Amino acid sequence: MSAYSLSHIPDPVLLRDLAALVARDRATTATLLAHLAEVDARRLYLPAAHPSMYSYCVHELGLSEEAAFKRIRAARTARRFPAVFAALADGRLHLTAVVMLSSYLTPENADELLAAAAHQTRAGIERLLAKRFPRPDLPERLEAISSPVANGELSPGTVEAPGLDFRQLAP
Repeated sequence: MSAYSLSHIPDPVLLRDLAALVARDRATTATLLAHLAEVDARRLYLPAAHPSMYSYCVHELGLSEEAAFKRIRAARTARRFPAVFAALADGRLHLTAVVMLSSYLTPENADELLAAAAHQTRAGIERLLAKRFPRPDLPERLEAISSPVANGELSPGTVEAPGLDFRQLAP
């Protein structure tokens, strides 16, 4: 029988095992991030002939581009704010939450922001960040862009297409 065929397992056992696996996955993720953070800090990807941690994760560890990006970002954030490791391990935060929070965490707000984000969905964290770090609806400054016609670079009705001679297109 395949290890992945679970149809014979009773419902209560299946649910118990699933919860245990999720808990183990969270702990493993936190440990993985700690390892990534240390490899990154020591720049151990360089002796392995990779120019960046990202390249090392994708080409040496076989992570997808997105998985590499998220884990490196989360690892760097957790290294700066070690409480992130525990929050990931015990399920208060998920990996996406850490990535979303990374740009907003400071030594002054980390404890409060991590607590506010605990057990939130992605949408909940988006609302939290929008409320705490509002962005203006309009740009703070607008600049007029002069047109090539106004600058005398083109005459009215002329189309600029570098490297293309429109006479070649004529029948």
